[in-house]
Amino acid sequence: MTFQAVANGSNRGSLVIGEITTAEAEAADSPLVDGTGIYLVSVDMQSPTRIGEVLAKFVSEDAARELAKFFRLSGRLEAA
Repeated sequence: MTFQAVANGSNRGSLVIGEITTAEAEAADSPLVDGTGIYLVSVDMQSPTRIGEVLAKFVSEDAARELAKFFRLSGRLEAA
């Protein structure tokens, strides 16, 4: 499963919908964040190589697509 959408969150950060790295899963320190599935992650665009902060896990790919659709309709989705 490969799914990724990036939305402008602020001048400094973006919100990413997609899979996460092992480091991001470990940093989340939550049993709900197991590294599988699709997540909402906050990324600091001033330091794009740093790991992102996991904000939420989606229950399905359809749920992730709904948020990505909202980002697109609101004009926040970044161009690929």
